[in-house]
Amino acid sequence: MFIKTMITGLIFFCSTPIWSFNCYITLAKDSCWTNYNVTVDVIDVASSTVLTTVKIPSGTSWAREKFVCRPLQKLIYQAQFTPVFWEGDEGKTYSAERFWFMPSTINPGDTAWTIPVCFPKAFAQVPFPPDAKTANCACDFTNIPEVKPE
Repeated sequence: MFIKTMITGLIFFCSTPIWSFNCYITLAKDSCWTNYNVTVDVIDVASSTVLTTVKIPSGTSWAREKFVCRPLQKLIYQAQFTPVFWEGDEGKTYSAERFWFMPSTINPGDTAWTIPVCFPKAFAQVPFPPDAKTANCACDFTNIPEVKPE
């Protein structure tokens, strides 16, 4: 009975919010996507749960969302954009080219973890917008303010 109680207590302790941490995703659109709305879901791979959704409207170059994460969590992103420019692409999603792993430990002094993501650079098979004026497209993170310590 003692062992069963200890295991139950350990499971409860490990699943409590003490192991969670604040994360911020900062999503930037590259300069060729100014005229498009971009939406990105941040998804926990283990549970397939959407942790947050970041939306950047047309005419805006970046957005940031806060969500709860945990050490060693594995994330994936899925993006959509509107308006679509190819027939039949309504609702099509574009997955990130790689998974994002959260750090294994929360270091002393850490108040939050930040994740910078560039659309479309971080995503697979995103078409080039036909109204883009140049192929020299890039995300500019230099004018985006840093996350303030909590």
